[in-house]
Amino acid sequence: MKKPLHSKKEQFLLSSKGRLIGWGAADVKNLIKNANRAKAEKLHEKNRITIRDAECVFALEWLDSFVEKGITKAVVEKLNSRIAHVRYHHILMHSPKGKPYWRYVANGDQIDDPELCIAYGVSHLLASGALDGLKKCQVKDCQKFFIGRPNSKWCSKSCGSKFRVRKQRERNFNDYLL
Repeated sequence: MKKPLHSKKEQFLLSSKGRLIGWGAADVKNLIKNANRAKAEKLHEKNRITIRDAECVFALEWLDSFVEKGITKAVVEKLNSRIAHVRYHHILMHSPKGKPYWRYVANGDQIDDPELCIAYGVSHLLASGALDGLKKCQVKDCQKFFIGRPNSKWCSKSCGSKFRVRKQRERNFNDYLL
């Protein structure tokens, strides 16, 4: 039985042209899917690509940075420098219990390019803990991102099986040489 990664409750809101849009932990699946798409299709920022493709490339860059370097002070500072100019507003909201509370809502009109959009989303997912357990599959042919337990090494059972079969064949080959 699969457990949900995190609460599906919306965590952060974004104001764009007067609308409120939910940004929540469930969006981590889309972020990972986009990064894996950029990796599979070998998309690069330098190529002529669509805005959607650019978002995939930026997602790949951020997730690669988190997996390779960890969530260091330098990475957090880079995120902050990218989203620092976005203005926030106070909006009064109703909680499920009926009590009003204040929310900080970003001005979505200032989030106008793909790099800023992904940096903004990544920063909120990072702050909510939705990217805890982010890993890269250890099968060299795969290298997909996934969210897993601390001891997870592969994105799927088939990748785990491929890895074990390869290791066994290497051991058999080495034993044959001896």
